[in-house]
Amino acid sequence: MRLVIFAAVLGTIGIIAVGLLRPAPASQSAKMSSSAGTSVGSAVGDSAPDFTLKALDGREVSLRAFRGRPLLLNFWYATCPGCLQETAVLQQFYARQQAAGRNFAMLGVNSVDDGTTAASFVQRHSVTYPVVLDPNQQVETLYNLNAAPTSYFIDRTGIIRAIIIGPVDETMLQQKLKQLDS
Repeated sequence: MRLVIFAAVLGTIGIIAVGLLRPAPASQSAKMSSSAGTSVGSAVGDSAPDFTLKALDGREVSLRAFRGRPLLLNFWYATCPGCLQETAVLQQFYARQQAAGRNFAMLGVNSVDDGTTAASFVQRHSVTYPVVLDPNQQVETLYNLNAAPTSYFIDRTGIIRAIIIGPVDETMLQQKLKQLDS
């Protein structure tokens, strides 16, 4: 009996030691540094992690292609009540910015729906800003996403300046864009 208890204790200690010695996953380890010297991560003040995903039309879209413009990066999915609530507001805001000739960009990231479901939602709600699919949740993981909708406001240099978890409204959008422009 003592031998069994001794083996169990020794095994438990071994498991704990392996867990302590194993390197932490990327999300828990030290942040990488960007070429600008800022940390790459998902918090305000970090350089937004770059990614490349396929748009609904099949073309590849990279975050770095939006450098030089303020960007609203919005994570959503079709059956999300908050996403549905904010879709018209986002589309109207985007359309007004484009009509006014503002150098502003939006990118929707959908990591839940398949292409058909996402495309149907986009068409039904007349969304004109680009939407990409994240089928393996790689970008969702990069940004430590915990809820949808979540919006990241990224400045011209690629720095995250604000994060809003939950639906955005017109006032929030105007305030955050003003911060990105300053």
